[in-house]
Amino acid sequence: MKRTLLALTLVSAAPALVYVASGFSRTAAQGRPEMQRLPQFDNARAASWTSVVPPHTESTYHRHDRYRAVVAIAGGDLKTITPEGKVTVTHFEAGKAYWFEPMPPGETHKDVNDSDRTITVVTVELK
Repeated sequence: MKRTLLALTLVSAAPALVYVASGFSRTAAQGRPEMQRLPQFDNARAASWTSVVPPHTESTYHRHDRYRAVVAIAGGDLKTITPEGKVTVTHFEAGKAYWFEPMPPGETHKDVNDSDRTITVVTVELK
């Protein structure tokens, strides 16, 4: 009897473990994945984070004031859109690193993943 209960517990817990390990948060109202920014490290010289960008999501408007390297873990085409509507598409290939300059003063953009695949990148930003 104890073995049966243990097996049922493990089977019922498995989906929860997969859900947590996937790195997505879900809003109760929408039931859809949200973008996540997971801190890796932050010191006097640099900061790093992992960005998980689920399908059909977009960020808020923001800016990048520093030089940064971005390494694609799970690649895809990520759009950046300015408030004026200018669209730039960056194709991230898994396993490749990309270098980005700081954005010009006053410029902002939002990131948009309108594909059916999750894009995951690790950013290291110099201070």
